[in-house]
Amino acid sequence: MPTRRTFLSFISAAAWPFLHRETWATFPAPTHHFIQTTTLNSWPIVNPAQWCLDYKHDPVLERAYDGLRSLSVNDEDRIIRLVVRRCGLNLIEANRNQVTVHHWSQQIADLRPFFKEHLLTSPDVQVTLIDRKKEIATNKTGDDFQYGQPIAKDFPIELFVSKWNNRFQQERDDHLAAPMTSSGLAWDGLELGQIPWCALKSAWQRSQSNSCLNCSGASILVNFGYRQVGVFNRSPNFVSVCPHCRRSFVDESITDVAGWIAANLETDFCPVGKVVWGKRVPA
Repeated sequence: MPTRRTFLSFISAAAWPFLHRETWATFPAPTHHFIQTTTLNSWPIVNPAQWCLDYKHDPVLERAYDGLRSLSVNDEDRIIRLVVRRCGLNLIEANRNQVTVHHWSQQIADLRPFFKEHLLTSPDVQVTLIDRKKEIATNKTGDDFQYGQPIAKDFPIELFVSKWNNRFQQERDDHLAAPMTSSGLAWDGLELGQIPWCALKSAWQRSQSNSCLNCSGASILVNFGYRQVGVFNRSPNFVSVCPHCRRSFVDESITDVAGWIAANLETDFCPVGKVVWGKRVPA
C-alpha cells in the first residue's frame, strides 16, 4: 500500500507535463494561501507548516493546538492534514498555471471568489483537488470555478447580442420567437412557451442588465417566466447570459413574475396566457 509520501510524489510527477520545462526557471515561486471553508476569508503564507506552528495559539487553529504542540516543521505533511481536518481550512498552492488545493472530505470552500480575485479561471489553469482524508486527487481546470453554467454549444449568442444592440429599434422579425426560449407563457402566433423578440426588447429597454459575476460585463436576459417544478408546481425562471464568458446565470431574486412583467413589458408585448399542462390558459 503506497505511503502518503509516495502519493504526493506521484501527484507532483503527474502535474509536471502541464509545465513547460524550458520555462520552469522563469515561473514565480509558488504562493500558498489558507482559506476558511465557512467565511471564505483567505490569507497568504510563505511556509504553511511553519506558519501553523508559529500561530498555533491563534483561534483559527484552536482545534489543532494539542496536535501541533507535538509536531515540528519537519512534519509538514502531518501538519497540513491536521489543520485541514480539524480547523475548517483549505490549503491552496498556486503557480502561474497550476493550482493544488488540500481539503478534508466534503470540507471544501467555495473557491470561485478566490479564483476570480487571483485570475485563475482560465481553462489553461490545471487544478488538482486533494482529499487528504482518502488521499484522492481530482483534476479540474480553472474555468470549472467560474460562476454560472456554460451555455449550450448551439446557443445562438451572437444573434442575441445583435438583437440586444438593436433593442431600441423596430425590426421586421421582432414578432418572431427568440430561439431556445421557454417561458411557461403564451403569445399569439407562437408555439406555447416561446418568447417573441419584441417582448425581450421591451424588457431590455426597461430593466437593468445584471453584471456578470465573472468579468463584471453586462449580461443579456435570454429567458423569463416560469419553469415546471414537479408535476403541479412552477417557479420563476429568469436567465441571463454573458456574451464574453459564455456562461448563463439564474436570477433567483425575482419571485413575482406577474409584477415583473407589468413593470418591464409594454402592454402590447405582454403574454396573453400561461402554459399549464401543455395547454394555454388565460393569464
